[in-house]
Amino acid sequence: MDSADEFAPKQTLAHKVREFFRDLFGSKLIQRLEMDLLMARSDLQQLRQDKDEVIAELRSEKAQLMATVALYQVSINQRVGIDPTRKRPEKPSFANFNSPPAMSSWQKEVAEHDAQISKELAEEAAKAAKV
Repeated sequence: MDSADEFAPKQTLAHKVREFFRDLFGSKLIQRLEMDLLMARSDLQQLRQDKDEVIAELRSEKAQLMATVALYQVSINQRVGIDPTRKRPEKPSFANFNSPPAMSSWQKEVAEHDAQISKELAEEAAKAAKV
């Protein structure tokens, strides 16, 4: 036996039948597979374009909403007296503030008693005015 014959594939009946059908239908099968591949690629490309459009729309909508929120924040800050454009906040001055003198417990009792007496006098005057 020749060494080339040992490694050569043996032509069985099944192998010959497969080659016959491949030769007979192969070109149409390849053509159909190529068409399916092109359709799948075009579908994928369309999906990518749709996704990019949706992302672009969402980004623009987000920018509009952020601008609206910023406008509302500025409006609210101005209403409550917060001015974010001011560089140095004004510090409150308590130079003219005089706190009332502290009252002892006896002074509080006397003030309450005086208030009660003045209230009773006012009620009596109101009754006298009615009569």
